[in-house]
Formats: sequence, C-alpha cells, structure tokens
Amino acid sequence: MMRSLKARIVLFLGILMIVLTMMISIILLYQWRSLILENQRQNALAVARTFAASILDGLIYQESGLLPNEGYLENQIHNFLGKNNQVRWLVMYDRDGHVAVRSSFESSDPGDAGEAEALPPAAGRTGTRIYRSRSFGWILETALPLQIHSKSWGELHMGFDLEPARARLQRLFFLIFGLAVLFVVSITAFIWFFINRVTQSLGRLVTEMKQFDLDNITPTQMKAGEDEIGVLVSNFEKMKQRLQQSRQQLLNAQRQIYHAEKLASIGRLASGVAHEINNPLHGMKSCLYAIAQEPRNLPEVKRYLGLADEALDHIALIVQKLLGFSRQHAKQTVAMELNNEIEKVLSLLTYRLSKNQIIIEKKFQSDLPLLHADPHLIQEVIMNLLLNSMDSMEEEEEGGTIRITTARNGEGHIHLEIADTGCGIDSRDLDKIFDPFFTTKDEGKGTGLGLSVSLGIIESHGGTITCQSRPYRGTTFHITLPIQGAK
Repeated sequence: MMRSLKARIVLFLGILMIVLTMMISIILLYQWRSLILENQRQNALAVARTFAASILDGLIYQESGLLPNEGYLENQIHNFLGKNNQVRWLVMYDRDGHVAVRSSFESSDPGDAGEAEALPPAAGRTGTRIYRSRSFGWILETALPLQIHSKSWGELHMGFDLEPARARLQRLFFLIFGLAVLFVVSITAFIWFFINRVTQSLGRLVTEMKQFDLDNITPTQMKAGEDEIGVLVSNFEKMKQRLQQSRQQLLNAQRQIYHAEKLASIGRLASGVAHEINNPLHGMKSCLYAIAQEPRNLPEVKRYLGLADEALDHIALIVQKLLGFSRQHAKQTVAMELNNEIEKVLSLLTYRLSKNQIIIEKKFQSDLPLLHADPHLIQEVIMNLLLNSMDSMEEEEEGGTIRITTARNGEGHIHLEIADTGCGIDSRDLDKIFDPFFTTKDEGKGTGLGLSVSLGIIESHGGTITCQSRPYRGTTFHITLPIQGAK
C-alpha cells in the first residue's frame, strides 16, 4: 500500500535515485559526445589539411607549368575519395567563391553536392559544422583555405560521414541507459530489502502494542537490540510496567473510594440498624428477667430461652448482612440473580423505609436470566440510588413511593429502573449529578461520591446509567447491563 511508511520511503528514494542517475547519465553522455565529436573534428581537420597540402602542391606545379591544367585536380579528388571512405563529398572554391572542382554525386539534389549545404567561403579561416544531409545522413563539414602566406587559390570543403560516430553515441546511450536502469533497480531492491527488515521489526512492535492488555500483561516477545528499534522495544516494555503500576494504583484508589462511599452509606443506615438490633435485645432482656423470676419453672424457662435464641439469630443475621455489605471485596464477576440482590439491599433498609412511611413497589420479571456481574458492586449501586431516593422524601410528612422495576431489554441486556416521588433534581444540576463530590444535600448527609461511584461501577460492567428528573415530580434512574458482562 502506498500509504505505508515502507512504500513512501522506497518511492521517495527511488525517485531521488532516478533523478540523480538521469542527471549523471546525461552529464556523462554529453561529455562523451563532446569528446567523440571533438575527436572527429580533429581527425577530419587532419585529413583535410593533408589533402589540402597535396592540392596546393598541384596548384603550384600547374602555375609553374610542370603539371597539366586539365584533369589533374579531378584525378586527385577521385583517388582521394577512393582511399578515404569516410569522405562523402569534396568541393573546391576558387578565390572568387565559385565552385572550381567538385566530386561527382549520384543524387540530383544540388544541396547534396555541397553547393547549397556547403559552408560559404570563410575568408581564409578554418571552420567546421555538423548537419544532416538528405542523402548522406549526418555530415561533418570542414572548410580550409588554400593559401600560402598572402597568396590564395580559394577554399577546400570536405564532407565527412558522421553515421559511425552517431552509431557509437547511440550504443553508448543504450549502454548508459541500461547501466542506469540496472543501478536504479539494484539500489531500489536493496533499499526495499533493508527497509523491509526495519518495517518488519516495527510491524512486530505494532502487533505487540495491539495485543497489549492491561488485564493480562505478558513480556514483550521481541528482543531489545542496540539500534533505534531496540530502544523502542525497551521503552515499550518500561511503559507497560508503568501502566501496570498506574492501573494497580488506580484500582486501589477506586476500591478505597468505593469502600469509603460504602462506609458512608452504612453511617446513614446506622440508626436503622441500631433499632433492628435494639428490639431483639429488649426481648432478650425481658426473657432473662422472666427466667430470673421463676427459675424452677422449666417449661417457661425453655420457652424464654427459645425466644432469646431467636432474638440472637435475628441480631446475627442483621450483623452478617451489614458486614457482608461493608466488607471490602476484590472485584469478582459471577452469575447472579438481580432480583435477589435487590432484596438483600432492601432488607437492610426495612426500618428506615418503615420509619419514613416509604412504600416499595416491586415489579420484578420472574424469569430474568442470570446476570454476569460483581454482586457486591451491584448492591452498592442499588444502595446508593435507594438512599438518594429516601433522602429526597425524608422531609415529606406522608412519605412517598419507590418503584423498582426489572425486565429483560432485548436479547442481551437487563434493564433496572428505580423511580421515586421525591423532590426531584433541578434541571441546572442534572448534568452534574455524576460529577465527583457534587452534592446538593446538607453538610454531613452525603459525600458527593455516590452517583459518581455508581457510574464507574456500571460502566466497568459495560452498562449505562441515565437519570430523568423534574423538580417536585420525582426522579427516575435507568440502568442497562449486558447479560454476559463487559466485553
């Protein structure tokens, strides 16, 4: 994928290598082309000067009468062209710039005869040019003055075949191009292999990160080397240890907060619990007084001892429930019946409900599936919500009503609803009720942690808790919990 780090690096380096290779290849090709053409110019000028010297000798001999004027130059040109297959044509101009002698051509195009394409007389200067002829292809033309000191006979123009040099340049181009392609492919393959090794290590580290689970921390399988990847692996291992320590500290603090809120709830239950224990104690005291009055009346003594034993059992049951609720437990998810846990909480609130004339309406679905959750934490949530409902109706002379409803919500959830007829919550405070330490109660009647703790407990079980309330119309809490627990 082009979005991957490996592909981006290889693409960038590949383009960079192609650009650099092209630049170097073009520079080399241009330099070699210049060298080859310069070598061709020097060779052509050397050949032209040699032939020009023989032509000058002939012209001098003609003027001296030692050689015939007719046919000599033509024979010289013919013999020269026969021996030098690199020379395509030859033209000699007189001192007036007219063609004096030229080689014969098969083409009827005068330009190919050197008349139209040849360099004009250069006023005694040596010159060269390269052009493309329609019949001969690429031509290197030389122009040499035929003169000795101040005496001039004209100019000699020769056309040399550049096709062999062009073929050499073409072969050189393909050689450089092939080497450049081979170089780029080789370097790109090496870069891909090297980066692949690096990204494989990064990929394994990413896999380790994805598989990282705070609930089940295992040592990193990768070995920490001395390179940058090794530093990442080592730091990742240290980070896991720090996260584990931080999580443990967070869990400890969370348990302490839960326990503190639970103890606060027990403090609010103290008067009711004291009353629940006080009544059996008074009964036991009456039984002991009756036994002391008639110690020899064995039937009555047995009856009073039985009543005292029942009172002790009642006290033990109350203390057992209170200890079970207040004891600090490690979180443990088990299959539990939600309706039974609600009944356990209600049994601790019996006296206070009766004292404040609060009626409990229970609408329990009888065939609720077992809920996978921590029963102690769920009890704490129910206790917090019921205590808040009772506090909202405490000042009412006629008490009030708390309606508790349980039902299955869809295929995988259970819905719990706790509604009261209390004073309700102001709309301005409704968004803040789950904030830690937020409370509208009088000092000493709440810590402001109850609903915040309840929210944390429900969310840790993968559920949700919401609130609906209107001032003087009551409050309703909706709790939805997944049957199978948090995923």
